[in-house]
Amino acid sequence: MRTLPVLAGFFAFAETASMRTASESEIRQHLPGTSELKEGKNGYEYRDGNKNGYKITNGQVCVLFPSKKTDCVNVKTDGKTFQMIDKKGGRTRF
Repeated sequence: MRTLPVLAGFFAFAETASMRTASESEIRQHLPGTSELKEGKNGYEYRDGNKNGYKITNGQVCVLFPSKKTDCVNVKTDGKTFQMIDKKGGRTRF
């Protein structure tokens, strides 16, 4: 019974071990609504009526908030599954 949590941890690691940095194209294809974004003067992209700016690059999505604060996540994929990795190392499905 004690080996089950250890094996579960191993399989979680094995799943993420095959992950690679997602390309900008892959991120844009995976995220709905990216075709609606229009580039602003500051290099961020905006949706009409939305004050949050988005910067999508190879392996990263950053949000610029109206307060000028930014928050970025790294995006990894194995070609099918996408994961966001926050600055603390937390992983969630993307």
